[in-house]
Amino acid sequence: MRTAVLEAPGGPDAFKLKDVPVPAYGARDVLVAVRACGVSGRDLAERNGTYKRHVTFPLVIGLEISGVVEAVGGEVTTLRPGDHVATKAFSSCGLCQYCRSGRETSCLKRQPVRGGYAEFTALPEDAVVKIPDSIPFEEACSLGPAAGVALNAVRDTAKVTLGEQVLITGATGGLGVASIQLARLAGARVIALTRSDSKTTILRDLGADEVVVIPKDGKFSQTILALTNGQGVDVVIDNVGSPVFWESFQSLALHGRIAIVGQIVGERVSFNLAHIFFKRAQLLGVGSVSREQLSDAAILSAKGLLRSHVDKTLPLEDVVAAHNLIESGTVSGRIVLTMNAKRK
Repeated sequence: MRTAVLEAPGGPDAFKLKDVPVPAYGARDVLVAVRACGVSGRDLAERNGTYKRHVTFPLVIGLEISGVVEAVGGEVTTLRPGDHVATKAFSSCGLCQYCRSGRETSCLKRQPVRGGYAEFTALPEDAVVKIPDSIPFEEACSLGPAAGVALNAVRDTAKVTLGEQVLITGATGGLGVASIQLARLAGARVIALTRSDSKTTILRDLGADEVVVIPKDGKFSQTILALTNGQGVDVVIDNVGSPVFWESFQSLALHGRIAIVGQIVGERVSFNLAHIFFKRAQLLGVGSVSREQLSDAAILSAKGLLRSHVDKTLPLEDVVAAHNLIESGTVSGRIVLTMNAKRK
């Protein structure tokens, strides 16, 4: 099978295209014929060496996977060959105290999903969820690590409700695009944050009530306060992290919540803890996506209520160009790698 391998961390040109054997699969594993794999922020962080957890080289990355079940191990019970599937970002053990209490995203033995930059990948059954055949693979690949995580953030962690005002940072990324739509479905007024004037129309088409372009000095909180009659937003869904944290916090209303989904750089945030209790603020960590959340995202997608904004699809052979495009900051939506291999 064809695959893109990283032999060491580096820039986009670190990928090497190779022909390797189709991976073996165990009794509790599923062999997936990959049809599409989104290029995620974690992919970039693993490739450039920023993300080091469970990373060893050589490595085949890619966690936003959709495809068709090719074969299953003897102990697999929820899937069969021919099923259309999408993946979570991590597999869970199903046995620890967190898995047993409905908090599988905090599993003590969770393992990252990888292998999407290849024509076939073998994954634990827990990481793979059946989806409706009607969802195009190019959209289905981002259901778990993007739309499902956004569902976790908006519905299950921040608990956005009717009439609230919600600020979405990193609004044009996969998490942001889904967060906008989900917050609207919850009945909220949505303010989308972007760094590009050219992306305002797309964000409004996705459902944003207001779009704020971050100025060169990075200061946007006064604009948010002006849009909310000086009160601030009830919720921030933060897909960016430290570069926007303080301005996001200053945009927050009394008793507001910040759901922290992403951290795109390694820098730290420093602030006086008194700001937390003076504002009665809540800082909430969002932990990946569960099987149930992925399934719910798939249902919304199949009903046309949740759209994935795909900017461009490229064949696996163009993996270097795909990473260069994302790092250029010129894309608005997902970059998706596509495969269509037949097992020999």
